[in-house]
Amino acid sequence: MEISNKRTALEMWNEQFSQVKENGIQYFEQDSWLKSYLPILHERGFKKVLEIGCGSGNDTRFLDSNGFIVTATDFSEVAVSIIKNNIPSVQILHHDTQDKFPFEDDGFEFIVAGLSLHYFDKNLLNQILSEVRRMLCDKGLFLIRLNSVNDEDAQKEHVIDRYFYSVESCRELLKGWKEIELGEYAIDYYGKNKIIIEGCFQK
Repeated sequence: MEISNKRTALEMWNEQFSQVKENGIQYFEQDSWLKSYLPILHERGFKKVLEIGCGSGNDTRFLDSNGFIVTATDFSEVAVSIIKNNIPSVQILHHDTQDKFPFEDDGFEFIVAGLSLHYFDKNLLNQILSEVRRMLCDKGLFLIRLNSVNDEDAQKEHVIDRYFYSVESCRELLKGWKEIELGEYAIDYYGKNKIIIEGCFQK
């Protein structure tokens, strides 16, 4: 991501999360997309999770309230401040996702990226996925959501770059991983219909 685009993106996210903060933080943990993965996570006895691009923290709070040891990152300083104030038990780090993560190899049992990685072109995303693989333990899980090519936003122009995926292109992106689940779904996203690609992959 070019420096000018990065600055624009940071300003946009900080403004968005400032509005969230002003309106009062509301969490809807019961609606977290991660709920359906609880059986496999508990079955494997997983505890340590990294969430990439946590935003204001709905999934973060869900993970924390379900007993996981959560480390979360976000590009927006405002988002980070929201997590610090509202979910103090979580380790939160202000971090640009396209930079190397300051975590050890094999340090997490699962990693979550919910609609946070489709802002990067193929080369950058492949670098990020290499970092995800590095940080995951053997047989660790990667839970990911990406914009779908069938979402109405795919036809629009956007202030910052974003990319759209099909089931096939997501599968190609994660070639070399073991696919546990992968599909296209229509979801209610902040009151509007959104189509996404969602998958669970094993290192």
